[in-house]
Amino acid sequence: MSLLRQGKAQILTIYLGESDQWQGRPLYVAIMQFLREQGCAGATATRAVAGYGAGARLHESGGLRWSSDASIVIQVVDQPARLRRLLPQLQEMLSGGLMTLHDVDVLKYTHARRRGLPAKLPVRQVMETLVTTVEPDTPVATVVEVLLNAPFRALPVVDHERRLQGIISTGDLITSGVLPVRRGLARTALELDQLTAQAIETPLAQAQHSAHTAQDIMNRQVRTLRPEQSIREAAAIMIETGLRRLPVVEADGTLAGMLTRADLLGVVMTSPLMSPHASSTTQPLHHTGSLARETSVPIQQRPVAEYLQPDVATAGEETALVDVIDALIVSPFKRVIVVDDERRVKGIISDVDVLERMQEDMRPRLLSLLTSLGQNKPQRFASGPLHAHAGNAQIAANIMNRDVVMIAETATIQETIERMIATRRKVLPVVDVQGHLLGIVGRSDLLRVLLEG
Repeated sequence: MSLLRQGKAQILTIYLGESDQWQGRPLYVAIMQFLREQGCAGATATRAVAGYGAGARLHESGGLRWSSDASIVIQVVDQPARLRRLLPQLQEMLSGGLMTLHDVDVLKYTHARRRGLPAKLPVRQVMETLVTTVEPDTPVATVVEVLLNAPFRALPVVDHERRLQGIISTGDLITSGVLPVRRGLARTALELDQLTAQAIETPLAQAQHSAHTAQDIMNRQVRTLRPEQSIREAAAIMIETGLRRLPVVEADGTLAGMLTRADLLGVVMTSPLMSPHASSTTQPLHHTGSLARETSVPIQQRPVAEYLQPDVATAGEETALVDVIDALIVSPFKRVIVVDDERRVKGIISDVDVLERMQEDMRPRLLSLLTSLGQNKPQRFASGPLHAHAGNAQIAANIMNRDVVMIAETATIQETIERMIATRRKVLPVVDVQGHLLGIVGRSDLLRVLLEG
């Protein structure tokens, strides 16, 4: 995500003269324009009432010869990665002057509320530009290692001139049989008991000795964006295709960056300094209101209850483990909400929760089931052994995560986005004032709402 966020940042300060020029125009104007084009969070140029630098000279009388060239001070606060990327160009523009760079703590940064996604904001100003890539001849073992340990879920494949050749996601690794299960589940399995870790380590070891390279497993049919396209266009493509991230390429095919759903959602956040970081793209939204009746109200100020999805997989606290697993498999959100008899939310269950809390000797069987599903070779989970072995993970209440991040039905779309990004959740259960479950909302749902706005 390219927007500035609360926490660590850097402040770049540039000292120059008002009369300094760059390609026929005042240098400070050229620098401010450059910073804006590169999507910086903000910059300020200040004209000093007095000042001197290395060019000041003392006369014999001991006085200073003041120049009519006033000092200009430009300050820009942004992510360290972005500032490092811009420094070479700024150093070239500044023929004479001073630049300093310091670490700062950002406490708050807000911008104006928008009505949905702005139509004129280009992808270039929102995309992430520091992208890890691999080349076509990169060994599959390296690809797996990078994706297992990285915060991102896809690796662009580029040639030696950085032209995009394809992309590899964790889904591609699963489809090709290199990675048995999704990344989060694999990470958890490797940290559990020896038998469970071995179920993951065996296919990973096979990948380690494989002669295959990135070009053998990459997806060559890649949907891309251009940096000058609007973010509304990007959102429409994501909703249409169900893709969660898109590479951004220049006209000559070189990779310029990556754009994710979280990047787009962050555009409308009133406080984009909040900590950053699946939902279904096929189920229709439950829309109970009319956009036309309050046209003066920005779309993100409308209540989330009007756009939730009411169909959500649920289970009672006494629901048997095998039934929870069945519900997880068919759930488009890959989550099961645990509710009491009055549909008050008591917990939430993911496949990781099940794996962590079920009996050790049953974990490899669960991984085998999930592996077969990922490779489109469905099989049924043998429930017999579950009932045959006494354990502490026999019902939903034993395995659910009680720390559920929810959102009230009265919360606005804006507040829902901010809560989702701040807590790094991909889906949020929506509840009424008594805590009764009304539905669920995911990132794609919110993106679709902003696009309507």
